[in-house]
Amino acid sequence: MKKVLVPTLVLLMLSCSGRTSEQVLKRAETENSALANSGEVALEKDSTSLYTLEPATEEDFRNWANHTFGFAMNRGDARKVDGVITLKISGEWKPIAALKDTLSDKDDTAYAAYKYLGQNKELNKYLVAGHFYEHYETYLVDMTTGEIAATSWTEPAVSPDLSFLANLSTATIMDNAPNGIQVWKVTEKGGRAAIEKYFEINQQDWEAFEMVWESPRSIIIKMLPMEQFEMLSGVPKKDEFSYLRLRIK
Repeated sequence: MKKVLVPTLVLLMLSCSGRTSEQVLKRAETENSALANSGEVALEKDSTSLYTLEPATEEDFRNWANHTFGFAMNRGDARKVDGVITLKISGEWKPIAALKDTLSDKDDTAYAAYKYLGQNKELNKYLVAGHFYEHYETYLVDMTTGEIAATSWTEPAVSPDLSFLANLSTATIMDNAPNGIQVWKVTEKGGRAAIEKYFEINQQDWEAFEMVWESPRSIIIKMLPMEQFEMLSGVPKKDEFSYLRLRIK
């Protein structure tokens, strides 16, 4: 079972045990309070004040499933030279030294391979993916400086008004792997868009599969309760999923 890295919060879900969402919420609040009082959970910042979670429906998710906001890939946007991702930075081709392929053997623990995924001109950022021996992550690279502005668990989706980005974790049963959602806030620094982590939910109560932006401050998450996810023997059926609405404050 995955290890909890930040407090279990959340935890409004309609599980197959038949409990109502209100009962699940009450139980989660009790467990969180007990953890906090026991000293088992330490937070640099109480992120619970930055969002709320509530039950949602398949229809809520379906209504926005075809609306995507993110990064576009065009021919000639990027190159790979001697295994290094090379991007146009301030109009000039520049190798991003930190994004260099290593061994080609995927079974080697030192394996690393990078792939260009697109750009968002409004945010002034490129998106690059890193594939490793036991994990995956993505990088937002500033189009002006070439600096890596943020590192996320997976590809982030941009909110309709460009004020936030969000990404889920990768569905996996590996111990210590992050599990939940990260939300990033777009701010302005020096006349350019800066990406700062607003909060993340990393827990072991549910496994996220997909997300869609419902509004500039609302996300619908398609998920399975963790006890159900851990018993899977194949691809989940459509009617097995539950849904959460994440409201950003």
